[in-house]
Amino acid sequence: MRSGTVKTRNAALAALLAYAALAGAPAWGATACDPGEKSPGVAAGEIKLGATMPLTGSAAAGGLGVSAGARTYYDMINAAGGIKGRKVSYVVRDDEYKPAAAQQQMRALVQRDQVFAIAGGEGTPNFLAVVPLLEREKVPAIAPYAPSSELGTMRTPHVFMTAVTYVTEFAIMTKHVMETAHPQSLSLVGVQGNVGDDAKAGMEQGAGPSVKLTYIPEVPGTPDFTPIATQLRDAAAPWAFLILTNADTGQLLQAMQRIGYKPQTAAWPGMDDPDYLKAFAPVSQGMVVAEETAPLDSADPAVRKFVADFTKLAGHAPSKFEELGWSQAQLVVKALQDAKALTRSCLMEALENTREFQTGILPPITFGPDRRQGVNAVGLVEIRGDKTVEVVPFRSLD
Repeated sequence: MRSGTVKTRNAALAALLAYAALAGAPAWGATACDPGEKSPGVAAGEIKLGATMPLTGSAAAGGLGVSAGARTYYDMINAAGGIKGRKVSYVVRDDEYKPAAAQQQMRALVQRDQVFAIAGGEGTPNFLAVVPLLEREKVPAIAPYAPSSELGTMRTPHVFMTAVTYVTEFAIMTKHVMETAHPQSLSLVGVQGNVGDDAKAGMEQGAGPSVKLTYIPEVPGTPDFTPIATQLRDAAAPWAFLILTNADTGQLLQAMQRIGYKPQTAAWPGMDDPDYLKAFAPVSQGMVVAEETAPLDSADPAVRKFVADFTKLAGHAPSKFEELGWSQAQLVVKALQDAKALTRSCLMEALENTREFQTGILPPITFGPDRRQGVNAVGLVEIRGDKTVEVVPFRSLD
């Protein structure tokens, strides 16, 4: 989820929208695999993949976790012999969750590092800023965590999404709150721009026109959350929905507690993370959190195997962000293994033919020649003590 200055972020989104407007909704038929095509990033013993994500700044928890989870999976694949006789080289560049930095780092990955494909990633405004470059250069981008309504359609055919959009995610979460608590008013604090706007659209969809919604945009890294907490208290909604970086979420909740405002809360999946819970569980009790990946304490054999494999390889139990990075890498590796040849067109063909792929972590993933949104369901958990407890299994809006 995660942003630089408002001006830079909005300029990046404007660039993406301008690209989409020029491109229209292209008539995109099935991609034809060309084994003779020349593609960068593939050598005799190497497949070079890349991603940008925040490794520093207020959103670093997500980027560090996702990159570590993916790297652990690639290390496991490499130790088992690699893919088609080649080892995966995984290059991650720090975009600081800033669109301008993301553009600079992505140009370096594509033009200087000559990566074969973009593998995973974490952060919405930073990834939106680089989509025009990826589409222009025809670089496949597989499973970036950027749950924007601007992605997952044929306007961006080279981007294959496994993250549910924030519109869908917040619609499902709001619908659950309306069915169980029946509030007459709701509030939302969200990262200003596409992230917050999508969350707001989802809440309006889930709540319906009769429920009053107060929306307060926020710039990541806000130094003092007292004014926002005061605005929330004045709105007096019994439920406050939050879509901020992990650090900002915790600091806002602390500010709300200081002024005596204690509504029920709901938030995006970043709050279901051990590091967040360790720091902010006391002010997050009862929070409903969207769940995009399987609970780490699930009895499902696939999840238990992931936890055991990761723990053995990394020397510690996985976080939710590491789980997400692992699942991104699973899809990337499957597509590389399924590709008839290691060219970009053959990789695209393999992705388009992915049907009900079971990672054990995400809901089943399906793409197609005209489908770029591979997953359309989320679950819900609740923070109790220093853990989360599942309250709703994966569900879609259908």
